Amino acid sequence: MKITHKGSTIFYTDQGEGAPIVLLHGFLENSTMWDSLLPFLIKKYRVICIDLLGHGNSDCLGYIHTMQDFSDAVYTVMDALQLTDSSIIGHSMGGYVGIAFAKAYPEKIKALCLLNSTPEADPEERKQLRIRANQMAKKQFEQLIRMSFVNLFDPTSKELHEHAITEALEHALQTPVQGYIASNEGMRLREDKTKFWKNASFKKGMILGETDWIIDAQQQKEKFSSYIDYFSIIKGGHMSHISNRDRMIQEVLNFIA
Repeated sequence: MKITHKGSTIFYTDQGEGAPIVLLHGFLENSTMWDSLLPFLIKKYRVICIDLLGHGNSDCLGYIHTMQDFSDAVYTVMDALQLTDSSIIGHSMGGYVGIAFAKAYPEKIKALCLLNSTPEADPEERKQLRIRANQMAKKQFEQLIRMSFVNLFDPTSKELHEHAITEALEHALQTPVQGYIASNEGMRLREDKTKFWKNASFKKGMILGETDWIIDAQQQKEKFSSYIDYFSIIKGGHMSHISNRDRMIQEVLNFIA
């Protein structure tokens, strides 16, 4: 299904019946990343999967997609569907969007789980990496995507999940250059939400990968586990829905139960 937001088309799916769950994919992904989780959720819940701005079948809005831009687009979908008291699961960038949404629209949210994500802003080193990546994207986009995507997986995962990784890479390569640059810049500029995350009253969860080189799971545990309702570290890296699919599914089900 499609809806118009500020002149741009936003694509989403709406399946199942029950309490609403909104699934937000990560950078260079789209709503199909949740295909393995969906059959388990729609047995009991109404599940909405949204293609974020500049990803999948959703249009770009501009040349910088801030986390607030993303969350406003999510709100347009949720408001049209008259969703309240929703649980949100956000992978990586989708988690950043989820936190921005929760802060801007607290009346819409019941629970938020960060999957391979964090409330923290980028460290300075990562901000510089994003600047360089955006410069490279303008000239060597495919090379950039292939190089950065493969680096998300350890050698064992590459061998065990070759087909799933190849499929996810193909989806990543379909992301328009504008969508890449706008999202990457938005993540670079995002604010630190640590204080908000610690103090928020909705149900909070974090599911992190043991060998995730982007999000340090142990560091996050030390900072946030005592402030939130559900915290789990599972085997695998940043792409838990591929490297440890079955465990990821079980952890999400445990969180929303």
